[in-house]
Amino acid sequence: MKENWKNFVKLLVILAGMVFLFWLWLHRMESVKEEPEGEKIRTEDVKILLEALELPTAFEEENGGEKAGGEKEKDGGGKDGESDGIPENVPQELTYGQYLKIYEQIGGAEKGIPDFAGKYEEDHAFLKEDWYQAFQLMLAHFDVESSIWKTTVFIIKVDAQEKKLYTQNSEYTYHSSSFADSAFFKEEVYVKGDELLTSIRTLDEKTILENVWVMEVTDEQKEEQTGYALSCFYRQVEFIVWSAKQTEREQVTDLVFENGALTEYTVKSEKIRGKLLRVTEDSLEIDGYGTYETEENLEIYKLCGTLETQKKTDLMIGYDYTDFVVHNQKISACLVSREGEMDQIRVLLKNTAEGGYYYEKALVTVDGRQTEVEADRLDAGERLIFQSEALTDKVDLEIEGVEKGDNAYRGALEFYKTEDGMVIINELPLEEYLYAVVPSEMPASYPMEALKAQAVCARTYAFKYILHAGFAGLGAHLDDTTSYQVYHNLEENAATTTAVKETTGMKLYYQDELAENYYYSTSCGYGTDTGIWKSEKEPVSYIRPGKLAPEEDSQSARSAEDMASEENFEEFIKNVDEHDFESGEPWYRWQYEVEEADAGELLERIKERYQANASLILTRKEGADGAYYVSEPVGDIGELEDISISKRGPGGIADEMLITGSKAVIKIISEYNIRRILCDGESQVVRQNGSGSVPGTLLPSAFFVIETGKSEEDMLGYTLTGGGYGHGVGMSQNGAKEMGSRGYGYEEILKSFFADCEIKE
Repeated sequence: MKENWKNFVKLLVILAGMVFLFWLWLHRMESVKEEPEGEKIRTEDVKILLEALELPTAFEEENGGEKAGGEKEKDGGGKDGESDGIPENVPQELTYGQYLKIYEQIGGAEKGIPDFAGKYEEDHAFLKEDWYQAFQLMLAHFDVESSIWKTTVFIIKVDAQEKKLYTQNSEYTYHSSSFADSAFFKEEVYVKGDELLTSIRTLDEKTILENVWVMEVTDEQKEEQTGYALSCFYRQVEFIVWSAKQTEREQVTDLVFENGALTEYTVKSEKIRGKLLRVTEDSLEIDGYGTYETEENLEIYKLCGTLETQKKTDLMIGYDYTDFVVHNQKISACLVSREGEMDQIRVLLKNTAEGGYYYEKALVTVDGRQTEVEADRLDAGERLIFQSEALTDKVDLEIEGVEKGDNAYRGALEFYKTEDGMVIINELPLEEYLYAVVPSEMPASYPMEALKAQAVCARTYAFKYILHAGFAGLGAHLDDTTSYQVYHNLEENAATTTAVKETTGMKLYYQDELAENYYYSTSCGYGTDTGIWKSEKEPVSYIRPGKLAPEEDSQSARSAEDMASEENFEEFIKNVDEHDFESGEPWYRWQYEVEEADAGELLERIKERYQANASLILTRKEGADGAYYVSEPVGDIGELEDISISKRGPGGIADEMLITGSKAVIKIISEYNIRRILCDGESQVVRQNGSGSVPGTLLPSAFFVIETGKSEEDMLGYTLTGGGYGHGVGMSQNGAKEMGSRGYGYEEILKSFFADCEIKE
């Protein structure tokens, strides 16, 4: 009995132990968390994003660049989901333990970044959605310049070898290897500059590429792809997409994609062709067809020569070299199918009496018949064209209040009624246009080689606007004023016509591109560069500022950069250098004196230039670190105290000026603004030969030094000692005149002003 009791107790103890062990096992099972389900964030992508933020990663140790597990960073590109710098023993998916290390390194607790406590075990793979939630908060704290941002892209081509990809609008270098197979997917991504960092998620959305040029269609089998390969071109990118159905080659097509595959397409095959008369923001007018609206995603393809996508400004107004693809009564695409001789130019005639481009009426005489054209009798969109039956006869134009040196126009006169009024366009051959431009821009009495140089410049300038029309909305390439080139200001002349004919077709090129060929009247002995105009473009490299004197006499002259020194320029401009080509010209030196400056009028001119370009008119402010300048509306400057040139450009041109008043200091930037603001419209400029004239709104040039007259603290007036006439960029016409008289050929003249340029047809 006693023995049985002992056995019973032992059995109870064993059972209790088993129950206890089972309880421990159950307790442990309850305390172990299940790994969260969902897409996991890859170690590679975490490293890319942290490095973009210049933050430490979970893989860096304090032992001089070694990685987790003692491995050194690998050289070379990664594969199979690994990227450069990720050691082989680091998991491809970020663990929660690694996330915590990042969290601690960046001070996540203080910055409100979630630690996801209670959701993960340390060895659990970290969810992608949790990582990007945390990373967005990291951006808020560490990306102070907002250099990294989220966007959505549709990827049309991936070059895995170059690690580049192409979207609908941009080209990127990519980092994450996940992009290697992302062609034809829409992705939400992180971007830094022109680099795609990582994909946040793939979007399950339909995407339409509108107006793609399908170049070729082939029946192929490649790897697992079977069907028709469509070779496409879209926004400068060539790519291939596979289709289950065959389509036509050399057609404009809408392509529809879902989940990385082409699902449907629409071919747009209707085409029309005619002379393009007008281009507006949302329409095109085609001779014989009228005006068509354009699709929002209008595409323009240049098919002749090198295939490329062009802009609306590249369309050839006045020519019929383009097929227009029409779909649903709108133009979807333009196919520039051939390159012909572009020998016609369309000139918009300005109404100098009214100061605009619109006319109420005009009297036209052609082949002995007179017609009065009145704007009120024309409907909007209506055109009247007058042209002689004989190619050599002209059309006479008379407009009340408008005086021209020559009222007889070659070619055709076209009257077009817009919604705002009637405009007049002269369409004629380019060479015949130059017959009236060259004598209007350069005196016919100048040496023949100078006239030839002017003819090449004028032809090059005009041709640039044939390629890119200045008045596309009105259907004209340029106008007839100094805003472009003066046309019909003087009658044609035998000498200037000869200069045009003897240079027929010749234009100035720099590296196979038409050169920027600016010109002006007279230099002060130095020229400057295109940087004076403060455009976003870099200064033109082949227009080099320098001394305008014979080569043998300019060796000891100061460089254009040296002339930016106030001391050097003042010494030069107050004297005459007889070696300079133009030292005998009246405008080579001049003086302008304003005896009593009117602060109110000066302020009005400052405000006018601020309205034109606020970034070039700055007001001085005082800060803890000293004075600084900001662009803001100009208030009262008070009494004038001083005017000074604070910065000079190459050749000594005034580039920045300070106007100091008792209530404000204003900085004026650019030679044009300086010339406008200091010109009071009343004071006389006295040239070096003693002759004088009153400039209307601009000083002769910005090559001058300034001296102010004062009474106690207030400024009374100012005197400018200057030289030259015009902006000083490119060819000096009087410099060309003197060079021509000394035996220089027109090629030599042009190459001296436009370095490294070629003259060719």
